[in-house]
Amino acid sequence: MSREDPILVGGRDLGAQVAERLAADLFSGRVKPGDFLPKEVELTETFGVSRASIRAGLQILVALGIVRRFAGQGTVVAEYCDWNMLDPQVTRWLVDHADPNIDFLTEILEFRYAAEPYISAIAAERASARDLMAMEEAHKAMAAAVDPLDGQVADQDVFDDADVAFHAAIYRATHNIVWAQLSHILSPAIRLVIRRTNATADELRDTLERHRLLMECIRLRRPREAFDAAIHVMNRTAVDLGSSGRQTHRDLIDLMRRQVEADLRSAP
Repeated sequence: MSREDPILVGGRDLGAQVAERLAADLFSGRVKPGDFLPKEVELTETFGVSRASIRAGLQILVALGIVRRFAGQGTVVAEYCDWNMLDPQVTRWLVDHADPNIDFLTEILEFRYAAEPYISAIAAERASARDLMAMEEAHKAMAAAVDPLDGQVADQDVFDDADVAFHAAIYRATHNIVWAQLSHILSPAIRLVIRRTNATADELRDTLERHRLLMECIRLRRPREAFDAAIHVMNRTAVDLGSSGRQTHRDLIDLMRRQVEADLRSAP
């Protein structure tokens, strides 16, 4: 575990502070699934708090599925798939602490590969004028944050906010209550990937053009093209993230594309 300044014992909720400090190590990847955390007595020395506060902090992580405690063995970090990633506390920790953790970034990208092409196809069939306006406003805000001379981002925060808003608008354009809610829940996690990829992108004009094409496919009610355009956006994200995508991405995309084709053929 990292040994920074001890937690201030005058804090109101020492258990929450313990959980926060442990989360920094867990989400950054310094401590990985399968690793054991230090014993309680070691944590009390590291953080300068009582064993009761250490236990309270660990219990927060247990409740979120991040760690498991075994009598006589200790506390082990659970596999990422067992973490409650949709909990607001967990998504905040993702944004605050997971930036160096390429495993998290890859997992989030994999989710987006699986989800966004399909929901983009649905959005192309269901988007309202208000939905399209939200996408257009977000895209304009993205463009306004890019320097027209060198194609580099001039205001990273504005660009990132607009990028998240663009994708959230597509989720909402499905007019499906689950997808619409996921856009709110997953925004912090998506922001994490966007922040890393936009910060390393060599040419943001290319990113803008891919988003524009996706928006136009949705506007023109072309679900097949919207599906492929969303993949095109994800491919750019993968390149900027330093990942060409797993084989499962390609296999899943082919399967989903066939499903979209079948759905469109059977539609009245």
